Amino acid sequence: MKITLAMLKEKGACTEQVAEFARRFGDEVEVTEQVCVSVASVFDWEWAARHFLTAAAGAAYNEAKAAAWAAYDDATAPALVAYREAKAPAEAAYNEATAAAEAAYSKARAAARAACREARAAAGAAYSEAKARAFARLLDK
Repeated sequence: MKITLAMLKEKGACTEQVAEFARRFGDEVEVTEQVCVSVASVFDWEWAARHFLTAAAGAAYNEAKAAAWAAYDDATAPALVAYREAKAPAEAAYNEATAAAEAAYSKARAAARAACREARAAAGAAYSEAKARAFARLLDK
């Protein structure tokens, strides 16, 4: 089967994918497994499957995809375990180090808020007093 630029546009492919197709293949390409593998990480295969595969082929694609995902999980599981094990001490040290900083921050923030409330209260009282004085002085004028 051939896929053409016109087909991509007709099916609503995004501008970036159309441009990439044109850059790599020109107006059209004969779809082969070799061609698809050569651009495996370039194109949106989910979109292509939805728009170019029949229902039966789409179901088979989903089965193949599930098997590939299971193989991916199997291949990456040991690395994920090793990563988590390697990360745990660093994460614990980070949490310990930041706990003191968080406590100091919370204390400083509370003190700053209290100081702000006091300053606002004093300024508010002075403002109220100034208004009262101005009113009293200007009442008889």
